[in-house]
Amino acid sequence: MDANGNISAAVFAAYQKCSTKAYLMVHGEKSPDSVFADTRGCIAAEYKARVSQNLGFGSTNKVVSFDHLRLTGVSAECMSTLLVDCETTSYGCDLPVPVRVGSQAERSDPGHGYVPVAFSAWNKRDRSDDLLVCFGAMAIQQAIGGEIPSCGKVIYGEGYCGRTVKIADHLPKTRQIVEAVASASLDREPPPLVLNKHCAICDFQTRCRAVAVERENLSLLGAMTAKERSQNGEKGISTITQLSYGYRPRRRRRIKSTAPRASPPVKHDHKLKALAIKKAQTHVVGSPTLSIQGMPVFMDVEGVPDRDYYYLIGLRYEAEGIPVEKSFWADGPEGEREIWRQCLCALKLVEKPQIVHHGAYESRFLKAMRERWTASIEDADFLDQLIDGAVNLLGCIYGRIYFPTYSNGLKDIARWLGFEWTCSQASGSAAMLIRRCWELTSDESLRRELIAYNIEDCRAAELVAEALARICGTSESGGKTKLETVNVESLEVGFQRPFGKFPSALPEFEKINAAAYWDYQRSKVYVRTDKAIRRTIENSVKPVKKVAVEKEVTVDDKPACCPRCGASKMWVATRLSQTVFDLKFTRRGIKRWVVRYRYNSYRCGACKAEMTIYQRRSKYGQNLCAYIIYLLIDMRLSRQKTAEHVATLFNLSITASAVHNVKSAMARYYEPTYRWILEQIRSGPLVNADETKGVVYGGGHYVWTFANLTSIAYVYSSSREASILDEVLAGFKGVLVSDFYGAYDAVPCQQQKCLIHLMRDINEDVLKHPFNEELTFIATRFGSLLREIVETIDRYGLKKRNLGKHKRSAERFLNDVAELRCATEVGIALKKRIDKNKEKLFAFLGYDGVPWNNNNAEHAVRAFTRIRNVMASSTPKGTNEYCVLLSVQQTLRCRGIRFLDFLRSGRIEVEPSVCS
Repeated sequence: MDANGNISAAVFAAYQKCSTKAYLMVHGEKSPDSVFADTRGCIAAEYKARVSQNLGFGSTNKVVSFDHLRLTGVSAECMSTLLVDCETTSYGCDLPVPVRVGSQAERSDPGHGYVPVAFSAWNKRDRSDDLLVCFGAMAIQQAIGGEIPSCGKVIYGEGYCGRTVKIADHLPKTRQIVEAVASASLDREPPPLVLNKHCAICDFQTRCRAVAVERENLSLLGAMTAKERSQNGEKGISTITQLSYGYRPRRRRRIKSTAPRASPPVKHDHKLKALAIKKAQTHVVGSPTLSIQGMPVFMDVEGVPDRDYYYLIGLRYEAEGIPVEKSFWADGPEGEREIWRQCLCALKLVEKPQIVHHGAYESRFLKAMRERWTASIEDADFLDQLIDGAVNLLGCIYGRIYFPTYSNGLKDIARWLGFEWTCSQASGSAAMLIRRCWELTSDESLRRELIAYNIEDCRAAELVAEALARICGTSESGGKTKLETVNVESLEVGFQRPFGKFPSALPEFEKINAAAYWDYQRSKVYVRTDKAIRRTIENSVKPVKKVAVEKEVTVDDKPACCPRCGASKMWVATRLSQTVFDLKFTRRGIKRWVVRYRYNSYRCGACKAEMTIYQRRSKYGQNLCAYIIYLLIDMRLSRQKTAEHVATLFNLSITASAVHNVKSAMARYYEPTYRWILEQIRSGPLVNADETKGVVYGGGHYVWTFANLTSIAYVYSSSREASILDEVLAGFKGVLVSDFYGAYDAVPCQQQKCLIHLMRDINEDVLKHPFNEELTFIATRFGSLLREIVETIDRYGLKKRNLGKHKRSAERFLNDVAELRCATEVGIALKKRIDKNKEKLFAFLGYDGVPWNNNNAEHAVRAFTRIRNVMASSTPKGTNEYCVLLSVQQTLRCRGIRFLDFLRSGRIEVEPSVCS
């Protein structure tokens, strides 16, 4: 766009690659160099000449060439009155040429009969070509009026393939770009600078890189993605120095066993990279290795990706102490096999060759050659050895060695080590551009330039390998490179752990450490040292003395006749007894109550059969069992502590395993009560649901909580799958209140999502991204709306006649979020979350008694987590038993019934009248 508001096709094409480049072109800033523009212009001119020669453009069709098309009078606000300006500028092959077509096209487009055509010398089409064609169609409409052309063409590649482009498919995007360029032309400041892949073949690269280095722009870090830059920007981190302050050495993991374990995957740390750049020092993580056993042969390969063939192979190695450099050049795809054969022959002359390269491109090349060109058995074995023994220098560097360079690319590292290329703008992308220009022009100087560049890459790889050998400690020589390394472990802050398993290096250390434990010392050492300690330990292990019997009951259970033969003559065969340990509750407290039941075993005088009518009772009475369950569930004591408590207070000898048996028996007894609670919840108008992890051997187990205002049930599940919801809530027709876990969405009923969960998540995002305006907008609107709703609830309660007035405000909030255009990842995620659950966020406004949060379920979950701490590791059966008893206890608490009184009553029906 010039001073008259004209947008040229050159600016339009540049904007698709880089907004900064388009801004500079719009404002007339000249690039420091024009190498790449000249190269692209040469490619465009030669390719168009060949297209005209082969397809006959200009002879059978009338061609109106305005490669340098402009949209005139464009503004971001109005695009209805557009004219055309046919002044020309130069930009290369990516520009459209409107072509006058014959009568058939004229019949289809009676308004004008012109079709925009774009040329691309590359075999793979890009979307930018389609957009340029659409841009040309818009310019044609301005120039001659009438309707916009319905289609255009892209001619591309070696075969001059033609593809029809439907203008309507790309018109919205084209207009969006035109509006963005028009808006940028009015700005005094350029858009935020972001370096990208196009910079390698851009004439503004020197200017932009200098600005980025001065500002310490995060886009200098080649491994950092746009998503990661955005995340750092939302945290207020915009420079490399700021990023470096966030580095924290990772603590080394404790060694839990001596068994060999797979090493964790290596990850690249952007913060450590920033620290290395700031300190201008090479930082080393762990102990990297570089293994080169044979004669290193440094290889670099150049190819044509859009046509999938390789045209140049460079090798560098030593023969009798003298560097040898070889290049193998192919004029086209047909020469690939020959240069590969020559390369193999050269490698066979090297003693124990080992390919060394930088990056994965050469590895893919070797494997492609093995698959593409069938070799003899001898060559196949030799090639397999080359591929298996190849060394990728980048693999040694990645995640382990952090050079003070902006990327791990060969160019950056080698230049930092002191190497310079003949062409300062050398890169792989530039090589592809030069190769295409050579194919179209056959310029010998371009061929020599590519061969020189390829060999220089081999030399640079050798220099990097020498530096890595010194860092890895496999080389003592080499003083040309500047290396000041810092071991990252020296930066670690010591972390002392007073407890935990002792990882002994020697068996003797393990025995010594075991002898230092407190229990071992007290039971094995101190008893032999001090008599007082010995008496203390002996008294602590003495069993409880024989318990006195408070009451004896003689059972009169003589049978009237023998159940086998019917004889009435019976004799006492054996006199038996059973002692039942129980508690007696009085107005003054609780006391031990031990009852001995005496009964007889009888023998029939006729058939001599023995029989006992007395039914043996449980060893522990009803009150004692109730008290044990009260201690386990209500007081949250462990089984061991419960046994100690009973033994201390009542002088009753009871073990932890006996406590476990009592728990199992009581859980079976109250199973009908548990099923009744579940049915009450399922048939009610409201369910609050949540889930938490269970403490079960093997891990991965969960306990689900289902609650309403008067009942709470805990359900064990071996996983977090939604199948448990189908079982528990089958036939539920009320309102389900839950968090945002996706499994709840499958329940076929009206749902209300917990707004406290949403508020906390929004609050956390705002704290993490304080400069994100999208989050701030949503958080402010949501907070104002929810505050008004909560004030109404506090005043009137959960009544729909009072809450209905907020429905319109809630709809406005949801609509505003839906129309909000978010650019940041966290903003997009929150917007999607609200849009997805818009029917479930404010459903409670239309119901009586439906809460806006999931506090009922969360409160019930906290009750389980408190008891989970004393459960230790359990089994699914044990967890089920705890779920049954805890469900009864929590339901009774919701209904104002004392748990211990209910257990003592022996009833299983949950009724308020049970409480005395």
